[in-house]
Amino acid sequence: MKKVLLFLGMAIFGVAAQAQDFKPVAGDVTTEFGLTGGINNTDFKLNDGAALLRFRYFNKEKVAYRLGFNVSSTNDKTNAYGADANQKGTFTQKATNVLINLGIEKHFTGTDRLSPYVGGDILFGTGSRTETSENTTNKGVSYTKDVFNETKGPGYVSFGLRGVVGADYYIAKRMYLGVEAGLGLVYEKEGKTKTTATAAGVTTTTEHKSAGSSFNIKPSVITGVRVGFAF
Repeated sequence: MKKVLLFLGMAIFGVAAQAQDFKPVAGDVTTEFGLTGGINNTDFKLNDGAALLRFRYFNKEKVAYRLGFNVSSTNDKTNAYGADANQKGTFTQKATNVLINLGIEKHFTGTDRLSPYVGGDILFGTGSRTETSENTTNKGVSYTKDVFNETKGPGYVSFGLRGVVGADYYIAKRMYLGVEAGLGLVYEKEGKTKTTATAAGVTTTTEHKSAGSSFNIKPSVITGVRVGFAF
């Protein structure tokens, strides 16, 4: 009987020990990306909004430092054609936005697999924008020969603070699904705009001063579900 009880005790202890292995411990690092789309339209992509790519370092079992990068880039081109098949113009729009967050998380006990947390971030962002017209006017609507325009800006820089609340659920050992929402205070300052135009062989350059700055309170929710790994 004693042997049976000892065996059962060791089994229960072993199961409990294995359950604890689901979550990160001090010294572990996690990284994650996002999963968006429906059942028939699934798209693996890096996180939108809070962090395009995030790393966390668990200094303690329930305290983690976080570093995230959110980078978005667009490059859209519109073609315009004249009466002749060789007459072609292009209108191109390019934009790049970068957001970096550095913060800390406090995790709570939760369950063997569920790890709820609260945290905060310091935010830094920057962005640029360029529009280029070659042999076009009205943003690519009409073909116009020997007309060139380029507008750089307005770019921006931003600084802010954000509080977050979220949870990770470990579906397997050291693999989790997570959700997160937050509320941020963001100060943003817009840069100047520079336009260069060429028509009839004459080039002119015009600069416009910054339109100013803004201060906003913004909610942020990560689209879809975060998929992460601890190692």
